[in-house]
Amino acid sequence: MRIPGTVVDPQAGRATPEALVNTFEALLADADFAAFLNILGTGRFAFSARKAMRPVFTALCLGIWRLALKRAAPDSCDEAYERGLAEFWPRVKDADAFMVLVRDVARFLPEQGREDFTPTARDMFRRAGREPDQAGLVGMALFLRRMYDYFLNNLM
Repeated sequence: MRIPGTVVDPQAGRATPEALVNTFEALLADADFAAFLNILGTGRFAFSARKAMRPVFTALCLGIWRLALKRAAPDSCDEAYERGLAEFWPRVKDADAFMVLVRDVARFLPEQGREDFTPTARDMFRRAGREPDQAGLVGMALFLRRMYDYFLNNLM
């Protein structure tokens, strides 16, 4: 399937949920956390702020991955997403708080990945304790759009 500016692997719709989860873990490991922090204005030496934003970034990636799954693999989206959450459950320090964070971040994501990411961008700045200027807000929204395209294009 070819969508302008986006290439969806036709194999994604036939992939097993396990394969989708494994691919997500590889994509998450390669996601640009440093660029995310840079857009938020969190410096290299703001260690506690960086540490506090890591679970937010992971929850954001899970939500964006789910948007990509809904578009590329709608039949196995829910099962793959639930398995992905189950994979993260034992790895996080406070699993219950992380799951609440995942659901809270998902509230600000658009219904579909083709929609505007500005509300999500505004929420990321709020979580970082910053008030965004217009350039920062647009920069974060564009970063989130690129991240969505990255997940969508690399599901398989």
